[in-house]
Amino acid sequence: MTQLKKYFPSYWDILTIAFIVVYVVAAILVSLNRYWQFDAFWYELGLYNTAIFKVSHFQAPIIEQFGNHLIFADHFNPSLFLFSPVYWFTDKTEAILIVQAIAVGLGAWVIHLVGKKMIKEPIVVFSLIFSYLGFVGMQNALYTDFHDTTVATLFVALTFWAIFNKKWNLYFLFLIVTLGFKENMAGLGAGVGAFLILKKERQVKFGLITIAVSALYYLVVTRLFIPYFSGGSFNYNPVFVSNNPVDVVSSFFVPISLKTRTIFLSFLTFGFAPFFSWAIWPILVEHYTERFVMSQAATRWDLGFHYNATLSPILSLGSIPFCLFLIKKNIYAARAWAIATILMVIFLHRFYLHGPLLLAHHPVFYQQTERAKFMGDFFAAIPKDRGLVMTQNNIAAHLGAKKVVLLDLVRFDEINPSVVAIDLRQGQNANNFFPATYDDAKSLATMLSLRPDYTLSGYNSNQLIYIKK
Repeated sequence: MTQLKKYFPSYWDILTIAFIVVYVVAAILVSLNRYWQFDAFWYELGLYNTAIFKVSHFQAPIIEQFGNHLIFADHFNPSLFLFSPVYWFTDKTEAILIVQAIAVGLGAWVIHLVGKKMIKEPIVVFSLIFSYLGFVGMQNALYTDFHDTTVATLFVALTFWAIFNKKWNLYFLFLIVTLGFKENMAGLGAGVGAFLILKKERQVKFGLITIAVSALYYLVVTRLFIPYFSGGSFNYNPVFVSNNPVDVVSSFFVPISLKTRTIFLSFLTFGFAPFFSWAIWPILVEHYTERFVMSQAATRWDLGFHYNATLSPILSLGSIPFCLFLIKKNIYAARAWAIATILMVIFLHRFYLHGPLLLAHHPVFYQQTERAKFMGDFFAAIPKDRGLVMTQNNIAAHLGAKKVVLLDLVRFDEINPSVVAIDLRQGQNANNFFPATYDDAKSLATMLSLRPDYTLSGYNSNQLIYIKK
């Protein structure tokens, strides 16, 4: 009977699976409804969706917005194409949002397997999964469109699973796939190499190889591949905010209201356990150096968007040494810590940070989807098979793999679109017009109204469709 028992899931396994399923469903509902509300954007949902769809149909991932260059002209992310088979069964953009949520859920299960192997105390393992999924940084990544770094979390978790199980062939496979999601994953790779050298059961040889492979990968991709595909240079070279060491150190924490708060809340979500795992500190230092020291964009400094996604598996798995220490000292203290951490995640999600997945059970959120149906009607009226469509960021996200560019008044004649669709309602999200502005859109509409080579097909006074004669 004891032998048979190991083949059946425990109550904790069932609870974990149920929690992951509920979470994934909530993430799918929120991301899909946001998309149907026309609050999702071509940057980055439409961009990645176009490339993945084209590869699924054995076409080159050419992006018209990048001057008909391959997607690699911007970032080098071939691992995204692992998800191409989803478009063998559908042509709906929604599919990639569903895949993203499932990838995050599978990452949680991988962490569960690592926790069961290393920790064995069920409630402590469950607390790691609860923190991983409940982390508001992860929720915001799922809420804001589709991102390469969000789906990469599954392979980050698999890389660590291979380390803890000493499956070195699989480790290097998962490492290479992780690097392939974006060139800056090389920093994470170097941090993983340092982790192998510093952890209790040291793997110095594999750690040094990992650091060397990650550094070589970054140099080859940013100095050769991306410049080759773009016909220029790599546009995202890291730049320190200052050469003064004092300024560099202070830039990790200032402004305190953003950076220090982000670090504190991230560690708090995981019960501060990762703080005591020195082996993962190189990964964390590299991560925050990239976001806080080498970037002046305040959008990277808080828990918003997708910038915190890879932290979730790192902090979750980095909690394991502290958990083992606590269990060894006092099992009841370990259980109390796990319960306190779960309660803290609930508090942060529900009351303090208001995690966006709360929208999944909010009726007003679904009413907003109903109210946005007029946008679907406008989108349906846009001719999509006449050639290149120029439109704004939130509308372009719905064009799938159609030829599309974003609003561009300066290069309009050079781009020469066949169709221009503009929504000039006031009070819209400024991102709807990115990289242009609302005033740019108005100027473009005025110009088109005076040009004899374009005809206003009409729709209504605010939503305009111009067709090239």
